Amino acid sequence: MYIHKHGNKNDPLVIILHPMGITGEKLYEILGSKLGKCFVLSPDMGGHASEKRAFRSSITEAAALHKYLAENDMTNVSLLYGASLGAAVALHLLKYDDLNIGTVYLDGAPVARLNFVMRNTFPPILQWQKNMIAKNREKGISDFVGRYGRDIAEHMADTFLGFDKASIKGIGNACVVGNTPELSENMQKRLWFDWGEKELYTKTSKPLAEKLYPHAHIIVREGFEHWEYIAKENEDYTSFIRSLINDKSEESSV
Repeated sequence: MYIHKHGNKNDPLVIILHPMGITGEKLYEILGSKLGKCFVLSPDMGGHASEKRAFRSSITEAAALHKYLAENDMTNVSLLYGASLGAAVALHLLKYDDLNIGTVYLDGAPVARLNFVMRNTFPPILQWQKNMIAKNREKGISDFVGRYGRDIAEHMADTFLGFDKASIKGIGNACVVGNTPELSENMQKRLWFDWGEKELYTKTSKPLAEKLYPHAHIIVREGFEHWEYIAKENEDYTSFIRSLINDKSEESSV
């Protein structure tokens, strides 16, 4: 995991974990740079940009980030943000009880374990997506363009072309295996889930999250797909995330 750092270390610590196909620096451009006065860590996870090591699992990515935070005395986290693949990693990070996390915001979180068919077909679908982009770039990114706009779609295309087979398998598995850490009532009250109405995880993960984390906040973006709201309503989205940041994470406990 390659850690990009932005801002002053004396300001509240914010960690933003990118979705599949979006690098840490691109997520900083989309979200992190708009969060005000804070110290932002925007890692590149395995297979993405500066991190040439393959993406093996959300567990190993969370372990690598935890090791970095512990070794650099960064255990007080004002906001932990994870989108899609990044949300899968963030959920594993919540298992470390030495981390003091103020607020957790998970967009498009793959909480539930998907069925056998999806678990076995999702990695091959990602490989097909990469092959399609390589063969016919415009056709391969047409869905990305519709959801996220041309700039993000082109960025995702370049990132997809850099994935090796190990990363595709690891990323695909991370998005379907599910992850349900045991969370205290206090932590649940500081946990936000955000799903698009039209996305798969709204149907699979939202009901499970409601059952396991009854004190968490849940947002469903009507008419939107997976992680689409941030691209099309960026000002509203980033403004709300910014409002959740505080410098009192040391007063909270997981």
